[in-house]
Amino acid sequence: MSTISPSKQAAIQAYRSLLKTQKRVFDTDLKVIEAARKETYTRFMQFKNETNSDILEEKLQLAGQVETLLKKNVIQGVPKGENTFKLRITKDTELSDNDTIKYAKNINRKKRQRPAAAAAAAAPSKCCGGHH
Repeated sequence: MSTISPSKQAAIQAYRSLLKTQKRVFDTDLKVIEAARKETYTRFMQFKNETNSDILEEKLQLAGQVETLLKKNVIQGVPKGENTFKLRITKDTELSDNDTIKYAKNINRKKRQRPAAAAAAAAPSKCCGGHH
């Protein structure tokens, strides 16, 4: 009788947990559930023969992050009539204002602009073709 390695057991557990979360989040949207299942299967099979424990740990953490994102940040809109949807908000859905997102976005935007602005200021300026 062969035994399954702890890393394989963890991968199987993460895989099953992710599939359950997808079913719960997407509920009756069978096309989305099937697409998510196929994508999850493909991603997990890419690393089925991986032996590097660091890479395996990284992929298991990624699976956990995807599961958390699905649970907390995905809301399904269910059609209820012409141009009308009911939002399926679960007990796990993270409800808050957008201030934290706006704040983080502004910080990232400022960080990206600084290096570009510094590079532009350091570059020699060429105006109107320069040569006469």
